[in-house]
Amino acid sequence: MYFKLNDFILQACEKLNQIELSDCEIYASCEPCPMCFGAIHLSRVKRLVYGAKAEAAIAIGFDDFISDALRGTGFYQKAQLEIKRADGKEANIAEEVFERTKEKFRMY
Repeated sequence: MYFKLNDFILQACEKLNQIELSDCEIYASCEPCPMCFGAIHLSRVKRLVYGAKAEAAIAIGFDDFISDALRGTGFYQKAQLEIKRADGKEANIAEEVFERTKEKFRMY
């Protein structure tokens, strides 16, 4: 059965009636991709245990397109994405929004 990690994390939070998993562990068959690792990190899981390294998953056909796109190492996936921090007026607006809303989204 296939579970999307974010669904699994949400179900665990609902079952435990809490918004984070700081007393929990996640066991995975393989090293998580960057997107899954981000979800694990944000859920505050205290321990991640995985079996195989990412290279093992790639060897059997798993395409870690996120890592490859960010590093520019994928054969087919070359990110055509410019990553840039805003500057000028846009940066000032973003900073103002962040300052006004940061307490609402404080995680700990």
